Amino acid sequence: MTFYLRKDAKWYLPVVLAAVLVFANGIGGEFIYDDMRQIVRNPLIQDVGNTWKAITSDVWAFKGDGSIAGSSYWRPTFTLWQIVNFQLFGMSPAGWHVGNIALHALACFLAFALLRRWEFSAPAAFLITLIFAVHPVHVESVTWIAGVPDVLLTVFFLASLWFATSFYKTGSTNNLIISAILYALVLGSKEIGLLCLPIYYVLFLYLGRENEKKKPKADTRIFLIVHGVLAVAYFAGRWAVLGELGARPLDPVPIGNAILSVPSMAAFYLRQMFFPYWLGINYDLQPVETIGLTNFIIPAAVCIAVAAGIYVLVKRGMRERLALALFAFPLLLALNATAFPADQIVHDRYLYLPLLGALMLVVPLAFKLTEQKFILAAGIAICAALAFQTVRYNTAYANDIALWQWTAKVDSGSFTQGQLGSALAEAGRHEEAVAAYTKAIDAHPTPRNYLGRGRSLIRLKQHDRAINDLNVGLQFPDEKMDIYAAYQLYEALAVAYSETGRFKNGLDNLAKARIELPMYFAAISNNMAIILYQAGQKEAARIELENAREAAKNELLPESKSVLFRLGLLYMEQNRRDEARTALQEYLAQTNGLSEKSVVNNRAQAAKALERLR
Repeated sequence: MTFYLRKDAKWYLPVVLAAVLVFANGIGGEFIYDDMRQIVRNPLIQDVGNTWKAITSDVWAFKGDGSIAGSSYWRPTFTLWQIVNFQLFGMSPAGWHVGNIALHALACFLAFALLRRWEFSAPAAFLITLIFAVHPVHVESVTWIAGVPDVLLTVFFLASLWFATSFYKTGSTNNLIISAILYALVLGSKEIGLLCLPIYYVLFLYLGRENEKKKPKADTRIFLIVHGVLAVAYFAGRWAVLGELGARPLDPVPIGNAILSVPSMAAFYLRQMFFPYWLGINYDLQPVETIGLTNFIIPAAVCIAVAAGIYVLVKRGMRERLALALFAFPLLLALNATAFPADQIVHDRYLYLPLLGALMLVVPLAFKLTEQKFILAAGIAICAALAFQTVRYNTAYANDIALWQWTAKVDSGSFTQGQLGSALAEAGRHEEAVAAYTKAIDAHPTPRNYLGRGRSLIRLKQHDRAINDLNVGLQFPDEKMDIYAAYQLYEALAVAYSETGRFKNGLDNLAKARIELPMYFAAISNNMAIILYQAGQKEAARIELENAREAAKNELLPESKSVLFRLGLLYMEQNRRDEARTALQEYLAQTNGLSEKSVVNNRAQAAKALERLR
């Protein structure tokens, strides 16, 4: 690699610099969307003592007690990345943003180095990676902190391909081992790492294209077996963690509709790569239910034409087939609409690695069709336009309201309106939140949309409307209900009842919740104790907290740990000083290292209370 570093610096340094500069205006952005849950409210990444539990759980395990999978995503590499970042940057999002940008710059450098090693000309490698560096479809993966899994996968996979190339040329066992370790990190970054496995085989075919009669120094069968065993081991680990192949989404796309949707989804991704004008974190593309001109026939015609062009290209040689492999294999899972909720079937982030393969097909062809100087000039002009769009789109990720207001321009559907309602509610703009949630419910009613509107109605003191919404949300069947949403619905309903003095209704509601949702026993008991205390039943509140004390130590939600905090304060009020001291110390020990706002406030109160108990 030293040779390429020295010889090609004038080509790759501008690429790396561009990768940093076009995303730099996103550094000031806040934690948004999934960041708020995966980072701010995630005790598994905030306390290094939970590291083993974190990497052996799915990425949403913190929403429950860890006894069941909260999603179909087991990504230990991504989880480790979060743990490291939290130790370095804590609740300061700027550091997390810098980390994402650094990873993206590294991906661009590795891509350039590989292309040169694979005998792409320096100008072609430059233009491919420059477009890749500044392309606006990468905003979702780079500027959104939680979007980093695709960047992680790409960095580790490109590095693995480098050592795979070295293994083919030298037969060195060290290169095999390093490539395998990197591939293990690929698998731990995102599930599409499984579909990256065939790319190694295509790579070896490409490397052997000029030496068909000469036996390679490396036994590529051993390489493929080792990497295949890693893929099987990952699959087995995933099954062990999740307990199944993969959880179905709450609003899945039927298989027939999913098949009909493939052309429109593929056409969408082609549009985003070559004409990225409409941008958002979600899109209004809907699953195809009935074949029509715009939703099936035209997209199918476009896909057939593109497939024919690719077929002509790949007949030219193995380099084109390698490019096609890098484009197609990582994108295959993204074309399976059954894996997504019906209103979230396409996302820009799935193009992070496939874009590189597409550019490897198109850019060298352009250099063959006309003069190099013209292609470079035209390519740089295109990059300037793409960079402008990227810098502009970065501003959408400044905060949640900006993100969902931007996205609402390209998607007026239920999901986006619901997320906009959530952002407005978090900012205290509850009347606007109710309006957004109403649009979401009108488009597609879901438990979460009724939950969000109900919460805002509580804040607006419209309790009867809130109670109606929350009860409607609880009536959804299990297959459409996220268990965490069910817990939140019961919790909000209890608040609505207690604020209107209907304490018995609130307690009955929570008692039912505790039976139906045993994984939230402590969190629900905490809410029951609050209502009992408000109703003047302090002794009953103490008994509820004491009964939930052990469960509080095992559950992961911050409100579950609050059992210990409230129990300590109640003991103080009853002048049971030793017991108060013990409970508060347990709370501080259980929440050590956690940085969620409510926890920080409670810890400060607990520390002051302990001072008074001395």
